[in-house]
Amino acid sequence: MSNSSYAPTELTRLHRRPDRGSYDRALIHAILDEALVCHVGFVLEGRPHVIPTSILRQGEYVYIHGSPNNRMLSALADGAPACIEVTLVDSLVAGRSGFGCSMDYRSVVIYACGERVEGAEKPAIIDAIVQDLIPGHKVRAPKQKELDATLVLRFPLQEVSAKVRDRGVIDVEEDYARDDLWAGVIPLRITAGAPQDDTRLKPGIATPDFAKHYHRGR
Repeated sequence: MSNSSYAPTELTRLHRRPDRGSYDRALIHAILDEALVCHVGFVLEGRPHVIPTSILRQGEYVYIHGSPNNRMLSALADGAPACIEVTLVDSLVAGRSGFGCSMDYRSVVIYACGERVEGAEKPAIIDAIVQDLIPGHKVRAPKQKELDATLVLRFPLQEVSAKVRDRGVIDVEEDYARDDLWAGVIPLRITAGAPQDDTRLKPGIATPDFAKHYHRGR
């Protein structure tokens, strides 16, 4: 397997619609970089759990963070295996039958165990998370008590795959002859509204351009 792709494993090899699967490194990175939220699956005390949280990719790792009292983070920090998933829905697909209706999407699934991020790397990752979510935003330096109250975990991108549907309408052949039903796609994207200044913002602090023109996605 070349450096441009991840090697499939028993966990990441797609069995359902393998034609939609990809191990392309650049594609997987792009999907992870666009995502705001991931869902983390894990087992705790014999029960499955799936928890949403923000996600950051840097190089060949993804990072999540939160309170050390968070049971998900505590379990993952203790070595519980995780399944991390992100999905970007690009369009609704309106077919000529209910079975022809679908979504075009891009998704990534990661299987990995996490490790704690400590020392000087920890505040750097916290800052990177802020810049990933809100590029250009300036914040004060974190206080030590804030860092102590935050658990940061990283997961290697080793067992990982993408799945993409970008085909639009795929109807039963005989349905294409119908002249009484519309079919097509409805593109979707994240759009930002006008920024709203904090009610306790000091006079004279202008709303920055990055907030006025925020965008996410392609």
